[in-house]
Amino acid sequence: MKRAELHIYQSSTIPEVRMKGGGILPEAENPDARVVLIQPDGTAIAHAAMWWRDTPLLDGVPVGTIGAFAALDGGAAEQILQAAMTTLREAGCSVAVGPMNGNTWRSYRFVTESSDRKSFLLEPRNTDGYPAWWRGAGFRDLSHYTSSVMPLDGVATFPARLRERLEKSGLVIRKIDPTKFDEELELIYELSLKCFTKNFLYTPLGKEAFVGGYQRIKERVDEDFVRIAERGGVACGFIFGIADLEATLRGEKPALIVKTLAVDPASRCAGLGSLLVDEIHQSAWRKGYTEAIHALQHETNTSLKITGRHQGNVFRRYTLFYQGL
Repeated sequence: MKRAELHIYQSSTIPEVRMKGGGILPEAENPDARVVLIQPDGTAIAHAAMWWRDTPLLDGVPVGTIGAFAALDGGAAEQILQAAMTTLREAGCSVAVGPMNGNTWRSYRFVTESSDRKSFLLEPRNTDGYPAWWRGAGFRDLSHYTSSVMPLDGVATFPARLRERLEKSGLVIRKIDPTKFDEELELIYELSLKCFTKNFLYTPLGKEAFVGGYQRIKERVDEDFVRIAERGGVACGFIFGIADLEATLRGEKPALIVKTLAVDPASRCAGLGSLLVDEIHQSAWRKGYTEAIHALQHETNTSLKITGRHQGNVFRRYTLFYQGL
């Protein structure tokens, strides 16, 4: 009996092939190579993509990343991961990180613990067995993340005296202007470069790619859930929230998802992050929302303190893995 065979493609394009059972291969954004485990009948039972150009640094060393992962069982997972690591090793990488589609601006992380709460918009998702299969292939935990849910009751948690102090310093908080969407995104992009440079596994992203990513969800953006803080006409912080439209499609009441919070450390605006969170929490409450989700927070993120002050309860945990090559 013929066995499944590994096919390695040194480009982002591959022949048309479907997963066994009729599913499609996972999306991979411009990978440097892809590997597919194909059965004699032409269907795939495992897939992974690899990136080694323009990837993050780990302890000062560029990593190779493995993403767009899919496998039907542990044996297929072992084969595809070993092939992916061999490809990265031959490309000169000494460390493999995953699941990650090249960098942290794209899809990455596995869900490793969960309540029965359903998935929310923009959240990673995976088959329950995937983390165990990666660990079985020799991968270890690199970093951890959580998502928390909290009730909205319209009560401000940010002290009024601190708000007054920030306002007296010239701080102004405004909504995003939807009539100048592209200009606003460029402003947020420039601020992101200042705020995220020291983030774990940070990689720079070109302006066109950044703006394009947000353009794809333009019609879903509610101006009430995006705030930009400025002082003297200079942006010093922003918060980006979005309604959980997946819940809406399921016929459920959506939560507000707090997706991104950033404050320029050079702005000397102590407490601004907490104030921005309060702003959109209260805006959502006024519009009838009863819950907020603080999404995908890294274990060292200072915003976890804000989540704690809002009685956030963790309902999902995620893990990013690594292995030396």
